[in-house]
Amino acid sequence: MSREVVVRVRVPSHYAGDVEREVRLAYAIDLFVRGVVSVERAAELAELSLYDFISELRRRGVTAYPYSDEELREELGIE
Repeated sequence: MSREVVVRVRVPSHYAGDVEREVRLAYAIDLFVRGVVSVERAAELAELSLYDFISELRRRGVTAYPYSDEELREELGIE
């Protein structure tokens, strides 16, 4: 049985933007970085595709996988 907690935060309207999306993303990234969830599960929690979630990680300087681009290509057999 899954439990949910609702958190209420006051945000000035000029900062609001899409706060719900940003909070989901920040929560998912935090869980991923702490090793609580896999990158795939974090993407689900953020309600993003795996590709979009990894792109967000990269944009924020967070490594999704401990491979360099060269190592990843080699591992996947991509030239």
